[in-house]
Amino acid sequence: MTVYFWWGLTVGTIASLIWLVVYATRAGRNAQSVQTSQQVAKDAEIVSGVQANIAKALADGPQDKDQLLARLDAGTG
Repeated sequence: MTVYFWWGLTVGTIASLIWLVVYATRAGRNAQSVQTSQQVAKDAEIVSGVQANIAKALADGPQDKDQLLARLDAGTG
């Protein structure tokens, strides 16, 4: 009877260790995924801010009548 107990304890211990390694691996991957997503979101905010600033500068930039007509004639405005 004692042999069955020790074998059962050994198998349970090994199974628990395997489960712990799998759990830790998944947790690490999830954490990395979250960090990557946060970095992508920050990069997207930076890019959209720069694009908004460029669009505002183009729209509100000082232009006289000749510059505006030249820009319209060129087809870029």
